[in-house]
This record gives sequence, C-alpha cells and structure tokens, in this order.
Amino acid sequence: MAIDSRHPREIRAEIRSGKLAQVTAGLARGFVQANLAALPREQAYDFLLFCQRNPRPCPLLEVTEPGSPEPHGVAPGADLRTDLPRYRIYTDGQLADEVIDGPGQVPVFWACGVTPQAVALASKPPFMITHSPGHMFITDLPNSALAVL
Repeated sequence: MAIDSRHPREIRAEIRSGKLAQVTAGLARGFVQANLAALPREQAYDFLLFCQRNPRPCPLLEVTEPGSPEPHGVAPGADLRTDLPRYRIYTDGQLADEVIDGPGQVPVFWACGVTPQAVALASKPPFMITHSPGHMFITDLPNSALAVL
C-alpha cells in the first residue's frame, strides 16, 4: 500500500514511532491537512478573530484548550506532542528554532494555507509555534466534510 493512501491514524503512528520524519504534504490522500499555530493565550483570541473574519483563506477547524495535546474534533486520540514531525519556534516574528516537540500553548488548527500563518507572523508575537513547512498535521476529516458550496 502506498503511503499516501493510508489512513491518517496509521501515518501519525509512524510519526510517533520516529519512522516518519519527512514532509507530510500529500500524505493521507482524501483527508484534510491542517496547519497548527500554538499561541500564547493572550494572543490566541486575536488570531481566532482574524480566522473568523476571513473564513475562506483561514477555515478554522479546531481550537483546543490551552496546553491540551489532543485535538478531539479533528483527530481523536492524536497527540500534538508526538504526532507532528517538526515544530518551528518563532520569537518576535523571527524563526528561532525547529524542534521535534513544543511547549503547551493554545493550539489552533486551520485548513492548510499560508495566509493565516503569514498574518500571525506579521503581528510579531513575542513567542509563537508553527509546524515546519511541509510537515502538516493530518486530520481524520474527509475533504467533503468541509465543503461549503
């Protein structure tokens, strides 16, 4: 079976075990890939407001409780501490590090796209975590579940 046709849970299990650390773009064909920004609680509201006001480029999928490692709505049973190959750490809007795991903040997921990440970075938060380019979080949501038209 080709890797891109497997269920997201199988791919996340490989990421968790360390067998997969590559770019995840294109994996789990037919399932939504999500961007992740883990923001300080005091800045998460502004980012959520931006996403709500711009639903087409920033379709919000889920916001977890601060520090919660499980995105119950988009991937029940997943663990943000282990199921994403890389995180990027930004300090004052500048890339500071790329790590395997990131500290708990307010995790916000939106359907994959560069616009909301660029907006969040342009606001130059003192601290922000995003996924590394090409390393997307793979949800259990079929694409048809997000059809608006």
